[in-house]
Amino acid sequence: MFTPPANRIKGDSVNFMATCLCDAIFDDAAISAVKILRKFAKKVEFPQEQTCCGQPAFNSGDFESARKVIRHTMKAFSHNDWPIIVPSASCAAMLFHSSKIAFRESPQSEQEAVEKFSLRVWEFCDYLVNALGVKEIGGKYKAKAAVHNSCHGRGTRTPESLKKLLTSIEGLEIVEFESQDECCGFGGTFSVVFPQISSEMGEAKVRAVAAAKPDIVVAADTSCLLHQRGIAQKLGINYPAKHAAQVFYEAMKNGGIA
Repeated sequence: MFTPPANRIKGDSVNFMATCLCDAIFDDAAISAVKILRKFAKKVEFPQEQTCCGQPAFNSGDFESARKVIRHTMKAFSHNDWPIIVPSASCAAMLFHSSKIAFRESPQSEQEAVEKFSLRVWEFCDYLVNALGVKEIGGKYKAKAAVHNSCHGRGTRTPESLKKLLTSIEGLEIVEFESQDECCGFGGTFSVVFPQISSEMGEAKVRAVAAAKPDIVVAADTSCLLHQRGIAQKLGINYPAKHAAQVFYEAMKNGGIA
């Protein structure tokens, strides 16, 4: 379980952390998330120095390298003490949970700095609902949506927040599918170290989702969507994967409120 700190910092002026995958592949998800934050929040800043959350190194057991990346991230977001909004359950969990494991043998002063930093980190959907109090996205989006909740969202309020916001959209219907709580097999570097296992898990997930015949596949993690979409393409399965922020913003545009 990746339970976030109970006393995280709230506020309507925020920083946005785009993540590596948004920067390289899902740029539209990051753009949509920022536009939505600008609608519901007061101010959004994007520190140019930001890079990675350190998760690839951490998941590989290279804690020394992970600490270097986390230190850089902490410095990049040190210009203010506002909440840091991340459009990725896994990257958010890395910073509010796993970062403290990476530094557990570090000097006490550094552990305290990491703990303080973790209080600022929110996953995008969780922040909208549980920090800003957003009850509905509004707008329209006529589609059947299969929702994938990533493993890093377990223990957090991201899954319930995502569902709450999706069901507030007129015309959008959430469809159930078999074994929907099972991992899709990506797991960051797990998919590199154990490609056969990862691929088989991903194929099982993709086939289960496809059997429900959704119009879109929605998640709060671009990494899972990347993995699933790649497997679907190899299998010749239509798999219209979208990050939650993309769906939210398209709904707002369709409803004339964007």
